[in-house]
Amino acid sequence: MRALAVTLSYMIYDAACCHLSGDARLDNALHHLISIVGLGAGLAYQRSGTELVACLIVTEITAPLLHLREMLKEVGIKDTDLNLLVDVLFAVTFSVARMVCGTYVTYRTVTAANPILIKTMATSLLLVSAYWFLRIVRMVRHKLGKKRPAPKVAANSK
Repeated sequence: MRALAVTLSYMIYDAACCHLSGDARLDNALHHLISIVGLGAGLAYQRSGTELVACLIVTEITAPLLHLREMLKEVGIKDTDLNLLVDVLFAVTFSVARMVCGTYVTYRTVTAANPILIKTMATSLLLVSAYWFLRIVRMVRHKLGKKRPAPKVAANSK
């Protein structure tokens, strides 16, 4: 329950930071709202701690690669092999974690004797992940479909 309380506090802080920094996209706002309500419900009912911690692991395992992608953009490393590698690793990690493991955790949460609010939030978070998954698939298809410039070969000077 302590881990859930700390995570709930962080989600409230993160939602406020996103809003105040002007990054108030609908998908991001829904993600924060669903997470806050779901964590709050788990704490209020004193239920689903195992499922919620599993959900935290599944959702946060992609965070390092997500942040690395953002850092590479910030320093201007775009359209490089390193950027493509990080994008592909992020897409694979996200797909396995959220769409495979996340689906299993959601199934276990929905089929257990949990309050309807917890079941609804678990399903809603999976739907947000599915939306992001489709966007990530499009991003990877776009990046892999880009024509890469041929490597420059140094002229043979004899």
